[in-house]
Amino acid sequence: PSTNLLAPPRAAPPPFAAPSQPHAMPPTRFQAPKRARKAGTPKSAKKQKASPAEEASVAASSSSSADAAPVGADAIFSKYADPEDPDCMDMEGIGKLCEDLGLDAETDVRVLVLLWKLGAKDKPGELQRKEFTEGMEDNGWSLIPHVKGNLPAMDPGFMDNKEFRDFYRFCFQFNREGTHRTLEKDLVLVLLPMVIADRSMFTKKFLSFLPENAITRITADQWNSFLEFSLSVGEDFTGYDEDAAWPLLMDEFVEWCQKDQK
Repeated sequence: PSTNLLAPPRAAPPPFAAPSQPHAMPPTRFQAPKRARKAGTPKSAKKQKASPAEEASVAASSSSSADAAPVGADAIFSKYADPEDPDCMDMEGIGKLCEDLGLDAETDVRVLVLLWKLGAKDKPGELQRKEFTEGMEDNGWSLIPHVKGNLPAMDPGFMDNKEFRDFYRFCFQFNREGTHRTLEKDLVLVLLPMVIADRSMFTKKFLSFLPENAITRITADQWNSFLEFSLSVGEDFTGYDEDAAWPLLMDEFVEWCQKDQK
């Protein structure tokens, strides 16, 4: 199954992986959590705009080297854009960007966080020029080193529940393929644990349950409901109401767990 975030880019890249295997490092569209400014820190210090001297230095080096780092979001995007569609960065381009950032596109969830922060929402498995340039500006980045320096903060563990909910939903949408509105079950088996990590005490059981269930594709409602279920239901299923509007898949999961406990 392809997982826009975890599988190698396809020839005509599906979100972040080939349909039969997780997308190689699916780009991640995330917004890293905003950190509180320390007392005494000038407000201007929050942004990491390149100074005139810094940009001049990079520009000077670029005149002597064809491979010099591009300056400015638009120039950076052009370096990784699809040659046939200069306003689009496909999975192949996203993979190259990740390489330059030192990220493993197949296993590093920060790839998805970065894509989320850059606002990659227009089309699954792609990053548009407008999204990239606006996302870079919103985050105060204009050079690759700026992005690289913020990678430690792109751990989903730093997000509060509201931010994580948005990021979690983004991961589903970004990893869709073409016009499909659902994800292959095999892709979910790889993507879910990477994205939700230790935020759910039910992940291990759910990943054992899915292969035994007849369902073959997961809807956005089922994907989103697993997170809500994890946040509102106790390990002994306290808080679970079988008459509530849970998707049938979650009801079947609870039944499966209860039978397994007997």
